Amino acid sequence: MLLEIEVEPPRVERALDEAYKRYAQRLNIPGFRRGKAPRPLVERMVGRESLLEEALERLVPAVYREAVSEAGLHPIEEAQVQIVEVEPLRIKATVPVRPEVRLGDYRALRRELQVPPVTDEQVDKLLDQLREAHATWVPVERPAQLGDRVALDVRGTVGERVLLDRRDVEYVLREDDQRPLPGFAAALVGLAPESERTFTLRVPEDFADQELAGQEATFTVRLHWVKEKQLPAADDAFASTVGAFNTIEELRAQLREELATRFEADARQQLAEDVVEAVVGVASLELPPQAIEKQAERLRRRLAASLDNQGITIEQYLQLTGKSAADFEDELRAQARRELTRMFVLDAVADAEHITVDPVEVEAEIRRATSGRADAARAARAALNNQETRERVELALRERKTIERLVELATGGQAQTEAATAAASPAAEERPHA
Repeated sequence: MLLEIEVEPPRVERALDEAYKRYAQRLNIPGFRRGKAPRPLVERMVGRESLLEEALERLVPAVYREAVSEAGLHPIEEAQVQIVEVEPLRIKATVPVRPEVRLGDYRALRRELQVPPVTDEQVDKLLDQLREAHATWVPVERPAQLGDRVALDVRGTVGERVLLDRRDVEYVLREDDQRPLPGFAAALVGLAPESERTFTLRVPEDFADQELAGQEATFTVRLHWVKEKQLPAADDAFASTVGAFNTIEELRAQLREELATRFEADARQQLAEDVVEAVVGVASLELPPQAIEKQAERLRRRLAASLDNQGITIEQYLQLTGKSAADFEDELRAQARRELTRMFVLDAVADAEHITVDPVEVEAEIRRATSGRADAARAARAALNNQETRERVELALRERKTIERLVELATGGQAQTEAATAAASPAAEERPHA
């Protein structure tokens, strides 16, 4: 939305007079008490351009806010405000407002909940994982094999630089392990206890320390002992150690039930996501460019914070992923466009379906979210007294209820919609207000 505003000269003059008074309070002018120097003198000292700049710094935002209010607009991001002319003062503001969403026939969409059956192979796999969790390591008098746990002294060098120098390190020989370098585990296969081996490995081109990338690393390893993993037998005795089961079949039945519950939850979540995607697909809207750029910037900050927690910069991330800066920016904008489109479409559906959130629901959700904390009562009070937090929770609840309604419509009311909680986007800490 473009606003063109012309400010009456008397109002500009009043703003100039107020700017003069602020300057006069800050200046020490010989012969005058602070704040009492006449305006012509102050204006000569600071210059008319500085006085005008001081005046417009407060006048323009005030004029813009009034114009937005008079036009009944609800900006979703900061406007681009430009001073077109000073005398008379003319302002042009490009205001990003909530886009008009043209919902398609979303009520005609139909979907079915499809829960895959649990197979014996899946139960066996889960049982094997449980046995792995209860495995024991048993000493053996043989050379090391893949899958063994070993204790070793290791020293690795690249030229004169020491890459690694440790004693009595416990290490599991996994073929896909990239530590300390790819191929290290395989190089230990066949090494017997109390034996030593020297070998070389090539440092990968994408190694974190680029000064070492592509060079040969020499490792000297002395192995102390070897242990192999022993899994407990899948029998009644094992079943009794992992729960109140009398037989292995009772344990298998419990695992089957857990898988069935997980598959159903996943299917409901996937159903909710499919329904939302379909509803967005039949809708149309035109997003303000400023909103896309602002959302892309939020995504950039979020990623930067996440990478920083891992000790990685965005520049290093681009090197590791092989992306150019331009491709990265394009991906951010595309993701921003998808997220905003989804948000505005769901908002429009909520309006169409008259979906509201009661303050009692907001309070209950906040108490539920903070209930697991040690300081639950204090955290709940702080959140309840924070208007911004309450608004975010209200937005999240409204979106969740909207998705539940869409799933109900798409399935004819036959599918329960708990998965809407997972399908709903989080109550974004940084997102435009719709």
